[in-house]
Amino acid sequence: MTRKIKTRDVEKGLYVNYLQKGEENLQTAKKALEDRVYNSAAVSAVHSAISSADAYCVFGLKKRCASESHKDTALLIGDVPARQGLSQQIKGIFESIIRIKNMAEYEERLVKLKEAEKAVKEAEELLNLIKAELK
Repeated sequence: MTRKIKTRDVEKGLYVNYLQKGEENLQTAKKALEDRVYNSAAVSAVHSAISSADAYCVFGLKKRCASESHKDTALLIGDVPARQGLSQQIKGIFESIIRIKNMAEYEERLVKLKEAEKAVKEAEELLNLIKAELK
């Protein structure tokens, strides 16, 4: 049985707002990494990825995920019609970034340099892939 994903309809043209949020959060993540503020870098990278994914879904489906689970966002990404394999590539990068979310935001341990670098690198890769597809 296919799982029903809770979504919100969004006017297609508003995808640019989500792209802007993705870009701003990525800038913040890069600055935090530069300033050696690794927890903030990881959290901002995660939020960049979420906004980038929303832009992709709004552009391709005219909706965004409204579920509390980012796994549902990943499933929705997979439904976006795109050139061969692109949605699956975007979904994979998104899932990789989201893995650090709970640890960075809620757990007692701190984000390490390598983890923050990976999250920022993947957030940038995700945003660039999505921007290239939506232009």
